Amino acid sequence: MSRVRLRRWIESRLGIGTASTESRLDADVKRSVDALQAELIAAKDESERYRRITEERGVIMGRLRDERDGYRLEWEAVSAELRRLTRQRPAVISDNGAVRPSGNGHDATALRNSPPSTLRVLCVGTGRDGTTSLTRMMQEVFDNQGNGDRAVHEWASSELNGLFCELKETNDPRFADQIRQMILDCPHACVVGNGYAAVLPIIAELLGDQVTLVHLRRRDRAACIASLVENAELSPQNHVYYADSPAALRKRPTAFHFGEMSRQQWMGLSPADKFGWYYDKTHALIERYKSLFPNTLSVDTEDLNADSVRLALAHAAGSTEAPRPFHVNRFVDLRHVPADRRSFVQRLLGQLDVQKLAYDDLYGLRQVLNEMIYHLAHFPDAAPGAVDELRWTLTEMHDLLERRIRDVRELMERVGVTPEQPNGHDAPQAINGAHVSH
Repeated sequence: MSRVRLRRWIESRLGIGTASTESRLDADVKRSVDALQAELIAAKDESERYRRITEERGVIMGRLRDERDGYRLEWEAVSAELRRLTRQRPAVISDNGAVRPSGNGHDATALRNSPPSTLRVLCVGTGRDGTTSLTRMMQEVFDNQGNGDRAVHEWASSELNGLFCELKETNDPRFADQIRQMILDCPHACVVGNGYAAVLPIIAELLGDQVTLVHLRRRDRAACIASLVENAELSPQNHVYYADSPAALRKRPTAFHFGEMSRQQWMGLSPADKFGWYYDKTHALIERYKSLFPNTLSVDTEDLNADSVRLALAHAAGSTEAPRPFHVNRFVDLRHVPADRRSFVQRLLGQLDVQKLAYDDLYGLRQVLNEMIYHLAHFPDAAPGAVDELRWTLTEMHDLLERRIRDVRELMERVGVTPEQPNGHDAPQAINGAHVSH
C-alpha cells in the first residue's frame, strides 16, 4: 500500500479529514454565538429587573416621603395649635385704662432737600373702582420695559388724607409742608389709588411738568358706592368720619372739610350718603384740577380691559406694549370670618390674580408671603397684649419657614442643584414689597 493511500485510510478511520474539521469549527462558532446571546439576554433581563426594582423603590420611597411629609404637616399644625393654646398671655394695663391711639406723626418739620421724585404717572380714583387691577397693569408695563420701575397701590394715601384733614381742621401750614415733603419723597414711577384728589394742586405745583394724570372713574355710581360702604365695614381703619367703628384710626376728607356742611350734619348722614358725597367730590376735584397737568387721560373702570385703553395706559408710561387685562381685588365671601380678620382675608384672597396663579408656580408663594409681611407690619400695636401676640406669631413664622427651607434644600439635593446657583444663572433680584413675579 502506498503512503498516500495509507494516509487517507488513517484520516478516514480517525475522522480528521478536511470536511470534518470545517464542520467542527462551524459547530464551535455556533455554540459560542449561542452562549454569547444567552449572556446578552441574561444581562438584558438583569438590567430590566434592576430598572424595575429601581422604579418600584422610587415609588415606594416617594410614597413614604409623602406620608412622612403629611404626618409632619399634621404634627406641625397640632403642635402650633397647642403652643397657641398654652402660651402665656400677660395682662396689659395702661396708665389710664384706655387704649392708646396711634399717632399720625404730625411733627412740624421744615422742607428738606430731596432727590428728584421719580413719579411719572398718577392714577386717581375713589377706590373700589379698579385701582388694584390698574396697578397690576401699570406694573406689567414697567416689567416689560425692564427698568425696575414700580407701580404702587395706595402709596401714602391714608397719610395724605390725614394730613389734608388736619390742615383743614387746624389751618396749621406745617401740615401743608408735610404734604409737600411727602410728595417730593415719592420713590415710585406710578402710584394708583385714592387720597390724591384733594392735594392735586400741590402735586401739580411740585411735579406737574413730569406727571401724567389718569382719572379713573367707575361709571356705575351706585355699585361703586355700595362697594365703598362694604369696604368701610370690612376695613374701617382708614375711614374716620365714615365708619362707626372703634377700629377707625385714619381720617378721610368729608363735606365739612370743604365747608359744604357742618360736622354735625355730616355725622347724621347714612354711610351710603357719605360715600355718595365722596364719590361726587372726588371726581369733581379731579376734573377741576386736571388742567394743572399738561398730560391727562380719562379711563372708565368698565373699559379697563379694552385694547385701546390698555395701550393708552402703556403710552402714558412711555411704552408701546399694552399690558394684559387684570381683574383682581374682588370681594370674597366673609360671612363666616370674624370681623377683626376680614381685612386680612380680603387682602389675601381678594387680590389673587387667578390667571397668573395658573402659570407662575412662584406667584402664589410670593403673594401669601407679601400679604403676611404686610399684615404683621401693620399689626395693631395699641391693643392690649398685641406686642406679645406679634412676637409669638413672628417666632412661629420663622420656625415654619426654616422647616420649609430645609424641605426645599432636600428637593434641590435630589435634582443635583445647590442653593448658591439654582439655575447656573444669576438669580433675579427681589423687589422689596413687590407683588409681581419676574
